[in-house]
Amino acid sequence: MKALVFAAALLPLASVGAQTATPAQPSIFDKAINQPGIGWEVYGPNQRAKQVPAAELPGGQAVRVQVAKAGANPWDAGASYPAIKPVAAGDTLLVMVFLRAPDAAAGTTVPVPIGAGGAEAPYTPVAAETVQVGSGWKRYYASGVSAQAFAAGKARISLQLAGAKQVIEMGPAFLLNLGQNVNPATLPKN
Repeated sequence: MKALVFAAALLPLASVGAQTATPAQPSIFDKAINQPGIGWEVYGPNQRAKQVPAAELPGGQAVRVQVAKAGANPWDAGASYPAIKPVAAGDTLLVMVFLRAPDAAAGTTVPVPIGAGGAEAPYTPVAAETVQVGSGWKRYYASGVSAQAFAAGKARISLQLAGAKQVIEMGPAFLLNLGQNVNPATLPKN
């Protein structure tokens, strides 16, 4: 009997808590189609990659890539970051990545092509931008509308790093699917 009285006494508290619970607010990270972080896959000859501390960044880590010499093509060495969710034709994608060129002289930058697109030949591009990366950490963006659908795992972020002998550090990366009818001109720019 005591258990029944105790349970009956808690009922009003349970209903008050249920009525005052605030629904979760939507977040831009709900639009992420990659696993945000530093899950970079580095490829190509004449490069070495390692994880390094980066206290200034969310997560406190980055990936440093040292390119020993320029390739015949800027894409001969680079880094990619896979999407884990699908993309529909007509979806607007936004890439946001933290980058720096720690060896760049003060006031100078190095060009780094960034983008998003297909993960397999013919590597259909969705977004592409050559950004000017300086010695300090900064967010860089590329955006575009996908002309085709990609299954989960068949799209990716890409960085082309073989354009010069250089050191590039890559921090957290985000590939956001903003859906249909979003004009890339309204999105953040470099």
